[in-house]
Amino acid sequence: MENSPEKRVLVVDDTSPSRKGLARILEKGGFAVAIAPSGEEALKAVQATPFNIVVTDVTLPGMSGLNLLKLVKECKPDLELIIVTSNASSYTAIKALRLGAYDFIIEPVDDPAILLNIVERALEKQTLTLENRRLIGDLKERNRELNDALHMMKTANRLCAGISASLDAGDILRKLVEGAVEELHARKGYLLLPDREGHSFSMKVSVGISRELAMGFRLRWDQGLSGLVATNGKALAVGGKIPAPLAPRTREEDPTGELFTPPDILSVPLRVKDKVAGVLTVSGRVGDGPFTDAEAEFLSIIVNHAAIALDNAGSYYKLKKKEI
Repeated sequence: MENSPEKRVLVVDDTSPSRKGLARILEKGGFAVAIAPSGEEALKAVQATPFNIVVTDVTLPGMSGLNLLKLVKECKPDLELIIVTSNASSYTAIKALRLGAYDFIIEPVDDPAILLNIVERALEKQTLTLENRRLIGDLKERNRELNDALHMMKTANRLCAGISASLDAGDILRKLVEGAVEELHARKGYLLLPDREGHSFSMKVSVGISRELAMGFRLRWDQGLSGLVATNGKALAVGGKIPAPLAPRTREEDPTGELFTPPDILSVPLRVKDKVAGVLTVSGRVGDGPFTDAEAEFLSIIVNHAAIALDNAGSYYKLKKKEI
């Protein structure tokens, strides 16, 4: 087995010939080796340098090899230790294994292959342990994402059912904006609809925005982030710092800085019969990270259901008007 320089081994032995002999074997085996003459110095080295393996003699001046083993395992549980002892049947060797040592080797080390083999197996165990931990972490993260997605689907179904049950346009829009803000943990949300001529937007429903700002809001159809979303017909997510190309549009829509709550903004178009009829925007996360792709999809789903509900409400209104 060929070892890359980053595989670091610390040799701990108070006897200079033994220490140098072990280091020489390991260096010839391709390892990067450091040495320490005592347990105290070894502990400092372990805390300061990312070693993979510690090879330590049991009998050391001051701190014993067993105490070093125990302390290293407490602060660096993934670091593997190999004990060097003069007696394989001693109580000390057995206790070392119980304390978490990977293995032990009998001194003097006459065959370098024995030491290298033990170190290589310890590295393999360490690699497998870390890989298993990573896989378990990935699995937990995927499970969390699946649970979040399931929760989001259930929430979307509930919101869509509530929106679809209404035949009042104002009620539909209110449920849409309030539901989006609540479920996405946003601080602010608003819906822009075009005027009769289709030249400018006004704010029809809002959450977390002053009544004065909402009532007086006007934005030209092709301006701002909402204008970009309306023109392209695509959702827009901004996380963190506003990109330079979008900065002028952000100022157009929010010149006073009262509308958007940084650092995250998510805008989606409201389509009615394949035509953009408005833009819904939420911003400012409460204690969470940036808006995710799944949340953008969630917002698009409830906006699409709101569009269907609005179309149904319009048809119902026309029907009732004919009856009158």
